[in-house]
Amino acid sequence: MHDGDGRTTLVFVNACSGPVTYRGSDIAGSVLAPGDAGCVDIGSDVEALSAKRYWGFRGQDPGAEHHSLAEFTFNTDFNDFDWYNISYVDAFNLPLQIEPLARPKCAVLSCPSDLLPGCPSVGRLLDSRGDLLACVSPDRNDALSPVARYFESCDDAYAWSGDDQKGDDPSPVRACAGEDWQITFCPGTP
Repeated sequence: MHDGDGRTTLVFVNACSGPVTYRGSDIAGSVLAPGDAGCVDIGSDVEALSAKRYWGFRGQDPGAEHHSLAEFTFNTDFNDFDWYNISYVDAFNLPLQIEPLARPKCAVLSCPSDLLPGCPSVGRLLDSRGDLLACVSPDRNDALSPVARYFESCDDAYAWSGDDQKGDDPSPVRACAGEDWQITFCPGTP
């Protein structure tokens, strides 16, 4: 991977203390040991790649719609921008960061806080042993739910489905004429 190679490449980085399995809507994914990274080419830097989602988990997979999401639409016809955001609309399970590589003028989105320990009781998803897997929103469209209000602690992420249309905080969506992207699980505090 290098800038200007005509490919859209994603770099997945595990900054967590344990192994992370990563997957996506267009990739099978893999397991990363702590401190490891993996690169995946997902297409050219000109073809439209719409509505892509990437996620990770430690241990047991909490299942569909129970992950923190890195969401993208690549190579749009609007100035060839890539649109990107972090979404907690459905759930939170791992802290995330999205960084456009080799584009210092483009915004890095980062939500480094682990929101699992303080998850409101209505959102706690437990595994078979009783360990907390994810903090799940009971209603993705309710800005006043205890989980959505809790997720509002990170302005760089969607806390509920209309988070970019209402409220005083800035929109969590960004645009960048990017090519390559780094998605970090458990990023350090910026």
